[in-house]
Amino acid sequence: MLSDDVFRDRLEQTLVDIEGWGAAIRDCADVGIAASDRYWRMVVVPNEDLACPFELMIRSDQKFSLKLAAETYEDRPIERLDLFPALVRAIEAGRVDKIEIYNALTDALAGIAMRVELAPGWDWIGDRRISPPTPAEEWRTRRFLPYRR
Repeated sequence: MLSDDVFRDRLEQTLVDIEGWGAAIRDCADVGIAASDRYWRMVVVPNEDLACPFELMIRSDQKFSLKLAAETYEDRPIERLDLFPALVRAIEAGRVDKIEIYNALTDALAGIAMRVELAPGWDWIGDRRISPPTPAEEWRTRRFLPYRR
């Protein structure tokens, strides 16, 4: 965890970058930004139906929450601030996979994961289990489309 003053300085640079990105995609998505002393939040809804909408909230306590399509991941620790510019650009580019994990014997949904390919060899993955892992699972993957086509 960074000291508060170092975190704020680096966060400010990161937010300038992300807000610049947000301004550049307004032709293909609705972008909303809200901020206070305790958080900064961006909501992006693409014009393309099959692209991935998202909401990103970065908090002053060095945690973040992310909603990708219908999946929400809350209170994640911020390990690297360079994650966020890479994340929003990867989502825009359509490098987001929704992975549904099914029990191969019963075809019951066992888990859902969202994977964002940030760069070669660098993925952000959020997941949640609906039921305990089983020895036989089937993964079904759906890739979202880019904001611009």
